[in-house]
Parts: sequence; C-alpha cells; structure tokens
Amino acid sequence: MKTETLEMLLLDQAMGELRPEVAELLEAHLTRTPKAARQAAGLAATIQLARQATALTPEAPRRPLAVARLRKVQTAMRWRTAAWELTRMAACAVLGLILGWQGHINRGRPVAAMARPGGNPDLPAMVAEGEQVPESRTDFWSLANLGEAQRERQSGSSRPGSRYRLHWDSPVKMPQVEENL
Repeated sequence: MKTETLEMLLLDQAMGELRPEVAELLEAHLTRTPKAARQAAGLAATIQLARQATALTPEAPRRPLAVARLRKVQTAMRWRTAAWELTRMAACAVLGLILGWQGHINRGRPVAAMARPGGNPDLPAMVAEGEQVPESRTDFWSLANLGEAQRERQSGSSRPGSRYRLHWDSPVKMPQVEENL
C-alpha cells in the first residue's frame, strides 16, 4: 500500500469516518505491518489530544449586569451635576444683580474726587451728596476730551501732513498701515 493512501486511511480511521468494510481491511493490514500499526496508534493519540484541547467546557454562569441600578446611579449623578451648575449660575446672577444695584444706587454721587486739604493727598476726599465734581480737560475720560478726540478723528483724514493711517481691527491680528486717499 502506498504511504499517502495509508496516511489518509489512518486519519479517516482516527476520526471515525471509515466504512466498516474498509476498516476491516485496514485492520488486517495493520496486523501484518507493525510499523503502520505504530503510526496508526500515534495518529489516534494525536487526534484524541486535539479533541480534548478543542473541547468546549461549560461556562460558569455569569453574574447579570445590573442595568437598572446603573441607570439609577447615572440619573442621580446627572441631576446632581445639573443642580450644581444651576447653583453656580444663580450665584453669578445674584452677584451681577447686587453689583448692578449698587451701581444704580451710586450713579449720581461720585465717591472719590479731590484730595483732602491739609490731610494725606493720597487719600481721596468724599464729595457731599448732590454736589457735582467739576470736570477738567486733563481727565482722560472727560466729555470735553471725548468730543475733542472725535472731532480730531473726523478731521484727521483731511489733514495734509498725515498720509498714512494705522488700521487695527482686532487685538489678535497685526495692525495694517493704510494710505489716506
């Protein structure tokens, strides 16, 4: 018998897929040739070990996932987070209202104006209620300075000495130099 045919028959026998008449003929051949019998025994042992290695073992039952409990915990955390965020927003709103109200109450009376005569010049003097502080042209934010700056801006483009204008529309971008036409 050829070796290839013998190996295929031995493999089929080890797998249990041989017809009974072919199995009898193979057994007769194996009893006459001890080398083929050893080969058949080794192949049968290998197939048995492969079956044991690939056998499915019954799994232990797994603990079920507590989805309802997880949803309850997540919902509680979501509500707690939302409540905290609402508390923070309410605190900001209350702070804004208090500061706005204080600004509204103190709108007509300036708090600090002129230096106290004879005292420490670094400490500002309180102005009596109803008294207006005279505005000087040296104050940067005075209305007179604001009007004058606006007039200068409007007439600035018509000045004969200024040929260029600096255009800066964002603190993030670099200023651009434009030519006055």
